[in-house]
Amino acid sequence: MKSISILLLILSSALYSVAQDTKIIFLKENTKQTLVENPDALFTEKSLERREKENVSFDHYDLPVNKEILAELSEDGEVLSVSKWLNALTFISSLTADELMAKYNFIDRIQVVNRSSKSKKDSKKNKFEVAGKSLDYGVASVQLEQINLDCLHDMGFTGDGVYVGVIDAGFHNMHSVSYFDALYLENRVMDSFNFVTNGQTIYGSSGHGTAVTSCIVGEGSNNGQYIGAAVDSDLALYLSEDVNSETEIEEFYLVQALERADSMGVEVVNISLGYFGFDDSTTSHVYADLDGATTIAAMGVNIAKSKGIFVVSAAGNSGPSNISTPCDATGGFCVGAVTATGDYAWFSSVGPTADGRVKPDVMARGGEAWFVNVIDSLEQGNGTSLATPIIAGGVACLIQAHPSKTVDEIMDAIRESASVFTSPNDTMGYGIPDFCLANAILNDNVSVPTIEEAQVSIYPNPTAGVLTISGLENSNETIEITLFDNLGRRVFNETKIVQTEMSLNLASLNKGMYHLVMNQAGKFIRRNISVSK
Repeated sequence: MKSISILLLILSSALYSVAQDTKIIFLKENTKQTLVENPDALFTEKSLERREKENVSFDHYDLPVNKEILAELSEDGEVLSVSKWLNALTFISSLTADELMAKYNFIDRIQVVNRSSKSKKDSKKNKFEVAGKSLDYGVASVQLEQINLDCLHDMGFTGDGVYVGVIDAGFHNMHSVSYFDALYLENRVMDSFNFVTNGQTIYGSSGHGTAVTSCIVGEGSNNGQYIGAAVDSDLALYLSEDVNSETEIEEFYLVQALERADSMGVEVVNISLGYFGFDDSTTSHVYADLDGATTIAAMGVNIAKSKGIFVVSAAGNSGPSNISTPCDATGGFCVGAVTATGDYAWFSSVGPTADGRVKPDVMARGGEAWFVNVIDSLEQGNGTSLATPIIAGGVACLIQAHPSKTVDEIMDAIRESASVFTSPNDTMGYGIPDFCLANAILNDNVSVPTIEEAQVSIYPNPTAGVLTISGLENSNETIEITLFDNLGRRVFNETKIVQTEMSLNLASLNKGMYHLVMNQAGKFIRRNISVSK
C-alpha cells in the first residue's frame, strides 16, 4: 500500500486512465542516440549552475532515446511517453510482449501494465483523519520547532531563491486558496506539468498535492495563522499519479517528472508517494525489491541524486510493516512520521531496506500535522506524506544558507544532527533532526568529543541522577541543554546562564542511555551519557 493511501485523501477520478494493454518497454543499453549537437540547450541556466556546483558532467543518462527506434515502434502501436533516464517508453499495441520481443532485437525487456477493475476510489478512505482541534495562531509552530527550523528562519533562511519540486497526485484548487496567494502573486510557480495526461492541467485532480505543498510554502491567516517550512521558495508542480489505478506506470511517470525537474534546475524534490502493492498482485513488489536500485522509482531517484538533486520521499504508512519505494533508494532521503511529542507515529512504515541500510533517514511530525486543505481551511491529518514536505522545506532552507554545499554534505549534516544519530534503529532511523545543529555542522561549529578534548567535563557518567557540567567560562549567555532517549524523543530540556560549573537533576529519567546536546550561541557540544539508577 502506498503512503498516499493511509494519509486518507481520496484521489479524485481523473479524465484519463491507463489502457489495459499498456506496456513499459525497456531498450538495450547500446541503443541510445549518441549525437547531441548542443547538450547545454537541454537544460535551463539554473540546472547548469546546479550541475556545476555538484560537479555533474553530461553522461549517457542525458542522451535522448533513439528517435529511429521510436519511429519504428510507432508502426506497431502508439508511443505514449518516453524516459531518457530509463531508456524506456510506454506503449500501446495489439501485439503481445512476446511478439514484440521476437520482432525487435533492440528491446531489453517489457513490463505489461495490468489493472484490475477495482479502482483506487473503491479501496481508499475518502478524507483525512481530522483531529478536530480548535485553531490557534501559528498552528504550524510545533511541527517546525520540533526540528528546530525556526532557528534558520530567524537567521533569514526561509528557502528564498531555492527551487523545490513537488511530485504528487494533483493540486486541486491550489491556485484559488488564499494560503498560496503570495506564491502566485510573486510568480514563484516556475513550472508545472501533468505526466498522466501529457498536458498542463494539474489543478483539477486530487487535493493531496495541495496539502503536501502547504507544508512547504503555505502562508496566511484566513482561518488561523499558518507558515510553511520554506515559505519563500520557488516551486515546480508535477502530477505523476493516475488516480484511477495502481500500477508500475506511475513509477514511470515519477521518473519522467524527475527528469523534467533536472532539466528545469530544481534543487530539492518532495515525493509524498510510495509504491509496493499494485492492482494486479502478480506485478506487486516484494521486500527483496527494496534494495535501493531495483524498482523503477528507486532508479529514478538515484539518477536524480547523481544530477545533484536532493530527493526527499515518504517512508509509507503501513507501519509497523516495511517501507515502500522510492524510500529505499540509495540516493534518496527517506522520512518517517512522529507525533507532536516526538513519539513514533503508529502508521509510519519501518526499515531496514532489503540490503540492510537504515531507513527511514529521519523523522518529522506526521501525526496530527497541520496542513491547508482545498477549501482554504486548516486541518490536522496523519501521514508520512505530511512529514516529508516539512523536512523538504528544511532542506531548502539549508541550501539557501549553504549554497556551495553538496547534496551529500547536507544529507550527512541532517542525519548527524538527529536525535539518535549514534544509535539508529529501524523505527526512527537517525531520529528527529535539529536543523539549527545541522546548520552549525555545515559551518564547522560543532564540538565533537575526542580523547584530547578536556575543556568541558561531564560527570559522573554513568550518573545516578545528578550530572555536573564544568569547564565552560562564566558569561551572561544562555546555554540550552537537551537530552534524547534511544528512540529520539526529547526527555529533558533546560536553559541556564553559563557558569563554570552547572548541575542537572536527572532523577526523573529512567535507567538507560541518552544523547546530550548543548547549544551555546549556535555552538554545540554532544555527548552520550548513561543513567544508572
